[in-house]
Amino acid sequence: MGGSKGGGKTTVGYRYSWDIQAGLGRGPINEIVAITADKKTVFAGYEGQISSSTSIFIDKPNLFGGDDTGGEGGIQGIFEVAMGEADQVPTPNVLKLLSGLVPGFRGMVTTFFSGLISCYSASPKPWAYRNRRTTKGWDRDIVWYPEKCLIRLENTQAQIDGQDEMTPDVIANLRAIHAMNPAHILVECATNRDWGRGLLLNEDLDLDSYRYAADQLYAEGFGLCFRYNRQDSLDTFVQQMLDHIGAAQYGDLSTGKTTLKLIRDDYNPDDLPLFTYDNGIIAVQDDDSTSSDTAPNEITVTYHDPVTNSDGEVRAQNLGSIQSVGLISSSVEYKAIPTHELAARVAQRDLEVGSAGITRLVIQFDRRGGQLTPASCFRVSLPDRNIVNMVLRVSKIDEADTGALTITAVQDVFGLPATSYSSGQQGSGWTPPDKTAVPVTDMQLVELPYFSLAATLSAADLSFVSPEACYLGVMATAPTSFSVNYHLQSRAAGAKFADRGRGDWTTSATLLTEVGPLDTELHVSMTFPPVVGGGIIIGNEVVRVDAVDLVSGKLMVGRGCADTLPRWHAADTHLRFLGSIVETDGQEYMPGESVDVRLLTRTSIATLDASLAPISSVQMNQRQFRPYIPGDIRVNGVSYPSVVERAGIYVLSYAHRDRVLQADRLFDCTEGSIGPEPGVAYTITLTHQDSSEVVWSLETTEASVELPYESAGIIAIGAAVHILTLSSTRDGIESLYRYQAILPRGWYIPVVPVEPPEPEDEP
Repeated sequence: MGGSKGGGKTTVGYRYSWDIQAGLGRGPINEIVAITADKKTVFAGYEGQISSSTSIFIDKPNLFGGDDTGGEGGIQGIFEVAMGEADQVPTPNVLKLLSGLVPGFRGMVTTFFSGLISCYSASPKPWAYRNRRTTKGWDRDIVWYPEKCLIRLENTQAQIDGQDEMTPDVIANLRAIHAMNPAHILVECATNRDWGRGLLLNEDLDLDSYRYAADQLYAEGFGLCFRYNRQDSLDTFVQQMLDHIGAAQYGDLSTGKTTLKLIRDDYNPDDLPLFTYDNGIIAVQDDDSTSSDTAPNEITVTYHDPVTNSDGEVRAQNLGSIQSVGLISSSVEYKAIPTHELAARVAQRDLEVGSAGITRLVIQFDRRGGQLTPASCFRVSLPDRNIVNMVLRVSKIDEADTGALTITAVQDVFGLPATSYSSGQQGSGWTPPDKTAVPVTDMQLVELPYFSLAATLSAADLSFVSPEACYLGVMATAPTSFSVNYHLQSRAAGAKFADRGRGDWTTSATLLTEVGPLDTELHVSMTFPPVVGGGIIIGNEVVRVDAVDLVSGKLMVGRGCADTLPRWHAADTHLRFLGSIVETDGQEYMPGESVDVRLLTRTSIATLDASLAPISSVQMNQRQFRPYIPGDIRVNGVSYPSVVERAGIYVLSYAHRDRVLQADRLFDCTEGSIGPEPGVAYTITLTHQDSSEVVWSLETTEASVELPYESAGIIAIGAAVHILTLSSTRDGIESLYRYQAILPRGWYIPVVPVEPPEPEDEP
């Protein structure tokens, strides 16, 4: 690493290469997202890149400055990952590193690195791994309610080390947060036989309560990222989860099963049981264990951002209380919360729950109070306290030897508008919200395209999909803010409607201005932003999200992706985010079948009657098997013209597309050639507009064709407008869409085949 004038070599430092095996924790996990050392990115992958045992080569020898003066080398070498599968065996490199009888390290995620780790200093930089686990590592590999297990969040603002050198797919994956549904965390804590309580899923848990909570948390986007390292007891960990989401978990005496109850505005006050001194209440006293006079008027929540691997803080304040009594601040750590937005919502929740002036009571009941459960709500009428109708929520239940129940309860913040006092004053005029289930008015049915199947099915499952198989996709918008989700019912023609399970609303937006076929900037009205790199469907066109500006309401997109063509769209057209929810009924249909669908809206108190639900239909068309329409279509160099300008010659060119090779990636219509898919040919026709007669047709595999068409000079008698059509075919199946353009008045010039020369007579 150096030299001298005398020709000899002078050692100025050393490069250090190590063989290192590391254990990351219990496995298997879903994937390793990134690796950092000294806060510098050693590895960052696209989604799913390291989702199974594999090896990669890390080539960053200058990560810490290289071997120049002042540098500390870098990382360069072979990196192996063993996910801890049940059939895992040690790799040859691990066998060389360890001696004796080497285990397979099954059930544990381990890594092995061999190569350069530093220069000048023999001490390696500390490595940190960013991992994801939601659906892997469950007991017996059985994931409860897998549809709602993963909650996708993101941090679009974080600064990422080495971002300029990364591809958009990698950057999108680093910004993505794969949070876990807290209801699923609690189910796994209860049922895991290794580190959990080992309860039986169907016998020991009230699964309806957990499923309801999972649906609600999924709809709220309330996903958590937390590692249970067993330094605390399981009870402590479970209570932390409950504190994060605002819930209670208890044993229901009526069923003998463990039940989960979210503390939410999910009740109608008039439906709650009403207790008085005449029907259950024995005595009432104030709860002196907590002073409401010093309730905090500022809550500071600390959360942990997995994208930056750092803590953040948000504050919620009651400005009126601060001005009145001064600042009374309280801090709480919710380290499982992964985003600033979610932390802000929780801070506001805690501020409202801890507000000063809320009534706290200790009520003694006779056995008629036995219907109450932890976190449940009830009403009381207490004339001696001038209370006519107050909603309380149970926080604690104690049973005395005499059989009497002592219930500690707090006035529920969601029930405050329903509270009445016998003060003689005029009522507030408050009207309870209308939670009636109303019909869905905004629904779109599609046949699922190939890229949707490639995004949701494993490679093995995708290979078993029949060419004739057709699948339904359902996208719908909530008709009211109180619509939780819906029951999906479907039928093939001639059959009866069948229940297909619950579905969730698809996040949508609205175009504010019209867009042309090749416009890439959309002005939209949106509440929640789409995922960068994800898909949007506008009408029947699929577009790719390239950038989001939520402040100005702009989306930068790639047009005409997958099997679609770029189209014109009017203002007020709905956009549906394919990265959100696209439901399916799980049925396989045949080409030509017509499928009817109706959605039964669900609120917290009602489900829409089936007779009131509108019926929509879609006809199956073998979409997932059809070849893609070509991309980058040009006539005389002009992209996707609908009307072609007059010219001396007419040249049609386009780029190949390959649905299998493209898989779940969305390439826009301007991309160069991909593929083509084996067996694909292109069909080009010229059609006389007036007579609808196809005057010329060509099937070719070439990507550029000069059309046999003339329109220059004096327009001859018989000249007419002709329609140019382009489509793809494979195995007798045509692409879903055809490109068409209007040619100026002219005529088809028959192509005269060149006759081979006659053979000469031999002498």
